[in-house]
Amino acid sequence: MKKSILTVGLLILSIATFAQDVDNDNEEYELKGTEKQGYIITKDDKKIEGIVKLVGGASAPWKNQKKVKFIAKENIDPTRKKQKFSKMDVDDMKEYVAIEDSVERHFRLIKFTNKREALTSGGGLGAQIKTIKNLSHTTHMAEVIVDGPITMYRLYGYPAPVAVGNSDVAEMEAANQNLIDNPDILVQKGDDKPKELAAADIKKLVSDCPTVAEKLAASGFSTYDPAKEEKKKSAMGKLIKGELDRGGSKLLDMGTQIFTAYNATCNTTASK
Repeated sequence: MKKSILTVGLLILSIATFAQDVDNDNEEYELKGTEKQGYIITKDDKKIEGIVKLVGGASAPWKNQKKVKFIAKENIDPTRKKQKFSKMDVDDMKEYVAIEDSVERHFRLIKFTNKREALTSGGGLGAQIKTIKNLSHTTHMAEVIVDGPITMYRLYGYPAPVAVGNSDVAEMEAANQNLIDNPDILVQKGDDKPKELAAADIKKLVSDCPTVAEKLAASGFSTYDPAKEEKKKSAMGKLIKGELDRGGSKLLDMGTQIFTAYNATCNTTASK
């Protein structure tokens, strides 16, 4: 009996998740006269230019990490008022660039397991599913914020696809808003694996670039205070500071300013 209930539950979850993934596939879109083209790089390193549109808006930015809407330049039919888009998913791409309202959004395939998000999901059925979802989703099209010898990404955790009962719904809504407000900031140096950025890592990451390292030590970056960021702390103090730093735009601002300077200054001389 218990096995049957579990099977039915998993089936319902599978249907709900599948329905979320396939909605609006092959939708038609009316191209604007000023439409700017982006591109997709496929798994076999083929670059295909065309119109690229994000599938996730401000209320669901994590969707952009799994799929993108796309129509190749060669498939655009100038005689038709509307063009038919298809969707490409994370298994088909290595990279994509979408340009919307003159803003370029750049995404790249990475491997990363969001253990922190999985372990802080709370209680209830929805939270349990959210834990599984974040542990099982290990490949993502992460948004590239800084690109170069040091690359910085923005990555959102994944929400629970279902909620049961009023308390579970309320918890899921709060959790989803937290995902939107506090994305993970990841850093990758050279061929290293992407990892969560901590302010304490920045000094070491730029240490092989003397110009930037010296400027960092001399409080030359407005986003970084050496006296504050490099002060010795207990293990608990480091943990608390790390969680506080994750809120807001602190890590994003630091990385954007300092890693951009590193890439520009030591693009060819610094070791990876």
